[in-house]
Amino acid sequence: MAEMSAGTALRQLKQAQAGLKKARQFMAQARQDPRLVPRVLDIGWESLVQAHRLMAEIPLAAADEAVLTQQLAVQRYATALLVRLRRLIRRGELGPDDPDDFGGDDEA
Repeated sequence: MAEMSAGTALRQLKQAQAGLKKARQFMAQARQDPRLVPRVLDIGWESLVQAHRLMAEIPLAAADEAVLTQQLAVQRYATALLVRLRRLIRRGELGPDDPDDFGGDDEA
């Protein structure tokens, strides 16, 4: 198996973040329709699983400064999504959109 390059790792991290963003966008749509809450939970959880799987596949050899910075951004985004999913499970509804790490100011 060929060793992963830093460029490939960055592409993988961007793919992971894109999946998390899609889940986040779906959460925003579900705010208008509470019937979508179970589907939001499924989509959000699957995007978290996929993001962590993609991050776990990155070998240490590919972890340069840019990769580590992007990994931090994806981790923050994933954590913020997880917090929202937890709130959704606790309350059974989506609350207003709070300002948090979804702005992605650490994105590389």
